[in-house]
Amino acid sequence: MRWTTHQVGALGAALWLQLPLAGIAAAWLGGILPDVMDQKIAGLFRNRQTAFNRIHRGFTHWPGLWLGLTLLAVVFVKEESLQFLRPVAVGLAVGGLSHVILDMLTPQGVPLSPFSRKNRFSLKLCKTGGIGEYAFLATMLVAMWFFLREDIMRRVQELLPAVFGTL
Repeated sequence: MRWTTHQVGALGAALWLQLPLAGIAAAWLGGILPDVMDQKIAGLFRNRQTAFNRIHRGFTHWPGLWLGLTLLAVVFVKEESLQFLRPVAVGLAVGGLSHVILDMLTPQGVPLSPFSRKNRFSLKLCKTGGIGEYAFLATMLVAMWFFLREDIMRRVQELLPAVFGTL
């Protein structure tokens, strides 16, 4: 999936979970985090592209990683002194999890175990950058507007004064 599809999916998940604005922003970033992590790791090697091709959709795309991080953020970030971190941690984890779920729709799929590239899970519904992905993206946008439009409008109204100040 392309980054735009991942970010829209992460936003939809964050809105559906009714995360606060900090959590929504974190989910938007988390939606591309698995790919960014792969790019940064590949950048440590002499031939960046070859390294990326070898590691992409490996450990960073393992569903267990993102399920675990989501669980950690929800269960363990409870202390009063860390409360401001909770929506950010949950948002990042949910964004990463939505990324992995969306990649399950593509033929390449995602790994079933953290350090193996052999056993993968794929629903093979659409190819990255293909018409199927764009149809899925459009469907997500329509569904978000249909089911979440009131929340979206409320969030926009909350955000406007923060961005533009009081008019």
